[in-house]
Amino acid sequence: MNRTIFLSLGLATCALSLTSCETTGDPTQGGLFGWSQNKADYRIAERRDTLYNLDRDNDRQQRRTQSLQSDYSRMKNSQ
Repeated sequence: MNRTIFLSLGLATCALSLTSCETTGDPTQGGLFGWSQNKADYRIAERRDTLYNLDRDNDRQQRRTQSLQSDYSRMKNSQ
């Protein structure tokens, strides 16, 4: 009888702990049961968008730097 009660309590505790976990898109944080493929895909898409925007901004800044260096060279040579 006691063994059955302890087994039932153990199973109930496991079930409650699994249902109360918040899922995450990061498998290093979510563990085996708290990981979600959909959230992981969304997380990857967000990171790709961020990388794309940073690359685009970096390209713009490099073009600006080249333009400023060119202007500086022209001004320096005209003196």
